[in-house]
Amino acid sequence: MAEDKLYCMENLSLETLAEAVQLSPHQLSELINTEFQQGFSRYIRQHRIDEAKQLLLNEPNSSVLVIGLSVGFNSQSNFYAAFKECVGVPPAQYRKEYKETC
Repeated sequence: MAEDKLYCMENLSLETLAEAVQLSPHQLSELINTEFQQGFSRYIRQHRIDEAKQLLLNEPNSSVLVIGLSVGFNSQSNFYAAFKECVGVPPAQYRKEYKETC
C-alpha cells in the first residue's frame, strides 16, 4: 500500500485493492479491521492525509488543491473536510503553522 501509493488512486475500491494484493474483498476488509482497527475508507483516508501532510511541507510551491487531488481526493471540499477532521486545521493553516514554527 505505502510503497506503491495505491491510496493515491482516486477511484480506489476495496475490490481493486483486494485484487492488487491477491485477497478476496472480504479477507482484505477483515485484515484492515483487525490490524488497523478501522474500516477500509478510514484506512485509505488516513494514508491520503499522511501523504498530503508531507507534500504540504515538502512542496511549498504546490497549491493545496493540487496536493489534495494528487493524493487521491476527488474534490477540494472532500480534501479540506477530511484534512480538518483528521488534523484539526485546514491544510493551508497546517502549512502556515509549520512554517511559523521553523
